[in-house]
Amino acid sequence: MNSINRRDPLLAELDAMTDSFERMFGLRAAPGGTRGFLPPVDIWEEEHSVVIELDVPGCDPENLSAEAVEGQLVVTGERTPSDGAIRRYRSERWQGRFVRSFTLPQNVDGDTIEAAYEEGVLRIKLPKPEEAKPKRINIGHQSKTIEVAGSGTNN
Repeated sequence: MNSINRRDPLLAELDAMTDSFERMFGLRAAPGGTRGFLPPVDIWEEEHSVVIELDVPGCDPENLSAEAVEGQLVVTGERTPSDGAIRRYRSERWQGRFVRSFTLPQNVDGDTIEAAYEEGVLRIKLPKPEEAKPKRINIGHQSKTIEVAGSGTNN
């Protein structure tokens, strides 16, 4: 019986699909190679603030925390399993703790950061510091009168 040592293309495709699925739902290999949950995040800029939104459905707002620490915004949370289960037949939804951290823009005052949790989305607004806001610079100009030769009248 011959053993083939080549990688099966179907298994490679399944691995790629699994990786894509894990990225889509926020599952990543945590440090040390264990699987953990990292909620997906969107970050964008508005005129006066930077907004961070994390998808954390099923989390009790009491189990969510956002702290400004040494130039970092550290967001932690935990989702606990449903109470009252005598026996579980399937458990696919993530549960446990997560930690995400983001570098804060310079000179952001931690006391002015706002956070709200609604419909499974944690929204954090970081006000832009004054020096980070774009400033319109007026460009001055002077009108010059140009004399055209021969336009004068001779009496």
